[in-house]
Amino acid sequence: MSIAERKEREKEEMRRNILSAALSLFREKGYDSVSIRNIADAIEYSPATIYLYFRDKSEIFAALQYEAASVMRNHFMPLLQLENPWERLIEFGHLYIDFGLKHSDLYDLIFIIRAPMEHVENQECWNVGMTVHKFFSETVQACVDARYFKSTDTATIAYTLWAYVHGIVALFVRDRMRMYPPEKREELARKSLTMFTKMMEVL
Repeated sequence: MSIAERKEREKEEMRRNILSAALSLFREKGYDSVSIRNIADAIEYSPATIYLYFRDKSEIFAALQYEAASVMRNHFMPLLQLENPWERLIEFGHLYIDFGLKHSDLYDLIFIIRAPMEHVENQECWNVGMTVHKFFSETVQACVDARYFKSTDTATIAYTLWAYVHGIVALFVRDRMRMYPPEKREELARKSLTMFTKMMEVL
């Protein structure tokens, strides 16, 4: 390995360390309570080191959101193989819950941690997230067109479905299911989605 290659690898490792520490702190303390010094202390470097890689805290958050959104987008790629819109919509729900349970830290970052949205709305991470949402909305519209729903209010149907699965995942991500035995929690989430699926046709 050349010196240039070694330096590039070390640079990438430092960047990953910064992002990993920032993600943990954002989840623990919230966006507003985390400072560049906090992140620097977590990786045992000076704040000046952080500024060699990121302009400010918002840029760190945007980088984390982009990575999280990209992982989520890739998680839904199998849906492209499903031609039937109803089957695609049902599988969308299953994959959404699956993503939240497998990547709770990323889900928290995308949908739960309170942070100024102006930091991300002009970033590529926002475009990635909107691509997923557009695909979801188009799937709902296809179901409406095929008369799988009684209602033709696509926007309200899409919002209702998203709010429902988000609620399921948020309970997991924020550890709000302690009243249920640990071994039953995931089963409850999946059975609940199956039950809700049967109810959706009345929408």
